[in-house]
Amino acid sequence: MVRITRKCLIIERHEWETGARSHQLQFPLEIANRFFGPGDTDREIRVRFRFPADSVAPLFERNLTISRVYAQSSTRRTNRLMEIGLIPASFLFFEETEEASVYDLWWEKDKAIVAARFHPWYQGRNSQHGRGRLAIIVPAPVPRTIDRVG
Repeated sequence: MVRITRKCLIIERHEWETGARSHQLQFPLEIANRFFGPGDTDREIRVRFRFPADSVAPLFERNLTISRVYAQSSTRRTNRLMEIGLIPASFLFFEETEEASVYDLWWEKDKAIVAARFHPWYQGRNSQHGRGRLAIIVPAPVPRTIDRVG
């Protein structure tokens, strides 16, 4: 019997996200390829927004495109999902579910606690806006409420 281990991508959302109404989220290429698969084409996924994070049922669901590689910046991106623009600076959690290409999505605003709880972090390239974005892939399930370091 083969047991498939689910994963969770934890990625930092900065205050300076780009795109109309800050709806874009950039994924460092190495992390995106490890989590979502190769970036030679766009990848369609479904996200179930969980707010509050420990809610039994999703608040809503949306289709989301993880872009192919943007060579000039070595990233992959999400675009045109306006709800992403409403999420504050935080860590976003994309957790695989039992269904293929379906992810639970929630966020935690206490970035210091999340950063201290998980390691080792991957840090993307610095940009004109500041230091590179932090990201990590961890085994799922991840606690939905993270309010302690240990």
